[in-house]
Amino acid sequence: MVANAKTAKSARGRRFLKNRESKLNENPKTALIVRGQKTSGLINDVLTDLYMLKKPHGVHLRRHNAVHPFEDATPLEFLSQKNDASLFAFGTHSKKRPHNLVFGRMFDHHVLDMVEMGVTGFKKMAAFPEAGGGCSTESKPCLLFSGAAWEHDSNLVALRSVLLDFFLLKEVDAISSIGVEHLIVFTAMTEAVVLLRHYLVRLKKSAEGTGPYTELVEMGPALDLAVRRTHHASEDLMKQATTKPKASAAAPKKVKNVEHGRLSGRQGRLHVPKQNLNEMALSRPKALRKTSRVAGGGEGEAGAKRPRKS
Repeated sequence: MVANAKTAKSARGRRFLKNRESKLNENPKTALIVRGQKTSGLINDVLTDLYMLKKPHGVHLRRHNAVHPFEDATPLEFLSQKNDASLFAFGTHSKKRPHNLVFGRMFDHHVLDMVEMGVTGFKKMAAFPEAGGGCSTESKPCLLFSGAAWEHDSNLVALRSVLLDFFLLKEVDAISSIGVEHLIVFTAMTEAVVLLRHYLVRLKKSAEGTGPYTELVEMGPALDLAVRRTHHASEDLMKQATTKPKASAAAPKKVKNVEHGRLSGRQGRLHVPKQNLNEMALSRPKALRKTSRVAGGGEGEAGAKRPRKS
């Protein structure tokens, strides 16, 4: 999203606006899971499983909303701004478009592009008990696009870009076979049919002893999708949305003698100059001083007692 044009009057407001500015390394995007004015039980299960895949970077609105993204996206843009979400999955059901599912992206809380698909086949996560407890929370999935149609059809090119933003948490420079916990495969059967499969990655001991043996166990959800309509972003808007900020403006200022660690957190180093004890003015505390006179006159040691009167 672009930086907000509003000005903040407090330090908290300035921090909030700074967090919403463009970044070279973006935070995980929040997805909005929305139900339309009328939905089916199948669409409700699909949206629930999509929310489970996006947790904790997802907001599930279980109430029905009178929203029609391809006709008027204003209500959807309002929900996006209210929940600070840049991705959305919208589900409806009607006689003309049964079991309808829309994936889309926002730019500056306005619809950038979206793809409408029909759910022709679905198996939810509960139908795969062999997967066990599944993967850990907030683990980064490995995304795989299979099929030549992803490169040739314009609708599938737009769909691949939307799916990458929707399911990707963070880009990494290298992939470790030990660190991959689950895999999402998108297979383009034809130019209008896409299959989504979700697998759990299990590492087992290899018989040859050369390394771990990788086994894929389907854990759901399994979706069969038929592409219906596509809303492409204009060239100017897409160019504005993909513009990267300058490195000097986006990079934080380096603070001297401050380090950050995973276990210790933020640590600082202080440099104290060498002190000369001979030049320091030493004063004896009052409790250790000796008095030369006793109250009431006469010389004597400090703390001498007065004679008691008879």
